[in-house]
Amino acid sequence: MAVVGLQTTYVGIKDEDGNVIVGVDKGGVSETGVYEIDTSKKKGNLGATTANITGLSGTLTKVYGNDALVDVSNPPSAPSVALTYNQVNVAVKQALLGRKLVNGGYVDTDDTIESALIVKSHDEIENKAIYFAFPRGVFNETQQNVQSNTDTAQTRETEQMTFTALASSALGNKTFKIYYEGAQNFSLKKMFDEVFGSTQKFITAEASNVAGSHQ
Repeated sequence: MAVVGLQTTYVGIKDEDGNVIVGVDKGGVSETGVYEIDTSKKKGNLGATTANITGLSGTLTKVYGNDALVDVSNPPSAPSVALTYNQVNVAVKQALLGRKLVNGGYVDTDDTIESALIVKSHDEIENKAIYFAFPRGVFNETQQNVQSNTDTAQTRETEQMTFTALASSALGNKTFKIYYEGAQNFSLKKMFDEVFGSTQKFITAEASNVAGSHQ
């Protein structure tokens, strides 16, 4: 599916039941359970630049018999999303990575934090939203490239995280779902409920109706 641009990303931390955790004090990333990594400096965000999605299909294995190609074995998909951000709210990012605040600093824990991710783009012809949704997965960060400023330039580092998708019971043990605003029976609220769980309060029925009336 061809897309144009990267409009935004949404994230949320899941509990053991597969629902997003609502409330920062309970271990979530927002009071609604879902956090949009937008371009609001007030919120500590400067948006995403890339979301490179790979592994949407498994690698076919050829099966030969009688000196001929007779079949293929199609393994399940194993998607990952390489995300590059200009800046992400510090507390939100550390929570997604499973780091805890201890005495003024963030430290790794032994816990594996499962999250959900939606990447939003749109198609070129009808300008309708396209959502690449991953209801279950794990964020990780492997490096930071800190560089010196010079007397003529300020060196800025981007933030890079990788999201590794896992099979989700919400999708019948599949790893991802692509939603299209122009598809029959598409609903913004149903999508957010399916991806983040029915506990999410980021998109309500009223908000969904308002968003639909402006599209």
